[in-house]
Amino acid sequence: MKKKMISELHNKVGTFTSSFHSHHSKIQSTITHFEQFVRDRCKSGNLGIEEAKGLFDNAIQMRPSPSILLFTQLLGAICKLRQYPTVITMFKAMESKGIKPDLVTFSTLINCFCQMGKVGFGFAVVGNIFKSGFEADIVIFTTLLKGLFKKNGVKDAIKLFNKITEIGYSCTDVTYGTMIDGLCKTGNVDQAIKLLQNMESGNRKPDLVTYSAIIDGLCKDNQIPKAQKLFREIIEKGVAPNVFTYSCIIRGVCSLGMWKDAESYFNKMVNSKISPDIVTFSIMIDALCKDGRTEKAQTLLELMSTRGVSPNVVTYSSLIDGLCTSSQWEEATKLFSEMIDRGISPNVYTFNILIDAMCKEGMVKKAHELLDLMIERSVEPDTITYNALMDGYCLHNRMEEAAKMFHSMVVRGCEPSVISYTILIDGYCKAKKLDEAMQIFEDMRSKGLAPNVITYNSLIDGLCKVRRVATAQELFKKMQAQGPIPDVYTYNSLLDGLFTNGSYEEAMLLFEKMENGGLEADIITYSTVIDNMCKSNNVDEAKKLFDSLPSKNLKCDTMIFTIMISGLLTKGLLQESEDLFARMLDKGPTPNELTYNTMFRGLLQNKKLDKAEQLRNEMVKRDFSLDAKSTSIIVDLHASDGPDSKLTGTFDKIESKRQREGIVTAVELDV
Repeated sequence: MKKKMISELHNKVGTFTSSFHSHHSKIQSTITHFEQFVRDRCKSGNLGIEEAKGLFDNAIQMRPSPSILLFTQLLGAICKLRQYPTVITMFKAMESKGIKPDLVTFSTLINCFCQMGKVGFGFAVVGNIFKSGFEADIVIFTTLLKGLFKKNGVKDAIKLFNKITEIGYSCTDVTYGTMIDGLCKTGNVDQAIKLLQNMESGNRKPDLVTYSAIIDGLCKDNQIPKAQKLFREIIEKGVAPNVFTYSCIIRGVCSLGMWKDAESYFNKMVNSKISPDIVTFSIMIDALCKDGRTEKAQTLLELMSTRGVSPNVVTYSSLIDGLCTSSQWEEATKLFSEMIDRGISPNVYTFNILIDAMCKEGMVKKAHELLDLMIERSVEPDTITYNALMDGYCLHNRMEEAAKMFHSMVVRGCEPSVISYTILIDGYCKAKKLDEAMQIFEDMRSKGLAPNVITYNSLIDGLCKVRRVATAQELFKKMQAQGPIPDVYTYNSLLDGLFTNGSYEEAMLLFEKMENGGLEADIITYSTVIDNMCKSNNVDEAKKLFDSLPSKNLKCDTMIFTIMISGLLTKGLLQESEDLFARMLDKGPTPNELTYNTMFRGLLQNKKLDKAEQLRNEMVKRDFSLDAKSTSIIVDLHASDGPDSKLTGTFDKIESKRQREGIVTAVELDV
């Protein structure tokens, strides 16, 4: 009986065991198939985030749990979709279910933290790696280095790199590449070059990516000759540059205006059977435009199409800018229309190029129409757009429209800048509406914007021109006390205002303070001072100052020579003025129409009629006309000397012109 019972129990256990093994086998088969499916979906490259989440939810609920490999693959795929917070959430869910990560899972988590700029959390994960019995590998440390550079933690990256090499980790080419790329992008190109040299001395062969990173870094650091040298060296080493390397070096030489070098590299690239991409073409088109060769740039645009490279908004914007700079308005607007027809939407930069250029050429109405088109196409105008239009209106003294544009700017939520206020202030000053200018100045300060030196200069110059010199001096004192520091233009405006206002002594005192204060006066400063010295009968002092200018490394222009000649003539120093005029003819600067008229009047007033007639003949050869003052003196001399005057021929020509054009002479006005 007992034996029978044991036999039956044994049979039942056997049946149960067989059933259990069969069920377990089915579960394992299901899991295996699921893992294979997940693996295939992850490798497919078209796994979406929602599907990935669904697969993860199914996996985490399975019992027994799938292998850690499945979870790692899923997390890796989601990381590639840049869904970094989702990966972190899933990792926490795995931990709560007791699913233990492997080294690759930890590595994926660190990458997510680094991509999110949370490198500190990445280092905390390294601590967990060691606690879990793993050892962080060079891949993990390379990821951390990338994270540190991404966060601009250059010092920490260098420190970490030194530490891992000191411990004995064998850095891979990827690690070196990461360091070199990071150092170059953060402006530490010299340190990157040292690291490159360490690589080469350690029998490592840097790849093209590493070399290209350094060439790019050198170009961005304006070390163009070094970049060119390295470019030649890598070719000698048998490393063939690619389209990125060529684009870097072309952009570099273009930044220094080395247009011929850029063209040479471009031709080498094409001859090497390397197809230029959109970046290369855009750089070259921009370079040709900046060199004024818009026709060749347009040819290059056509070449792009034949090579199957579609121009983008940057390409078109560069060419439109070049055409506007060379005043080819018809071509620029035609290209703008072509761009839209090809389905390439102009951005705010493109619109700004055209608007600014049109405003500078006085085509404000067309520029305003472009603003309307911008808004119609949902391209939001920025401060530069409004500033260009305000400046356009101000240039033509259309202050009402400029003020309306300023108001529109504020209404549309575009915050006016210091430049915006300065444009309006300068416009009102030039229109001699100083009360309005002062009001805008106060509004600007009430908004917390600090006026710059150009703002103050506009106001001081405007105030001086309407003889409100006292107010200008108050602003000048405010600048000296609070900033910005007055520049040479500030002093020039104030000097001119003081002289015009009859405050000669005060102006000369300001000029002395300027010289003693270490601010270098320019030729306009000296022209103003010398002119007013001469007008105040201080011609000898003026001549001394004039003669000292070469020692101040200042090149005297035609205007200051003319002022000095006029001053000498006023004092009756005809010979000295003739000597100065002869010096201009011999060594420059070239006398202009005003200089000739000044000298001509001096000769007439000193009764040197032969010389005056000779000078008049020279003026005719140069196509220079007599001005009103010269004409008046001739008329007066003819009236006093009679028809036998040596200048009768000149007088007859003047009289003939007077009758043709209805000129009223000083004699007829009895002045």
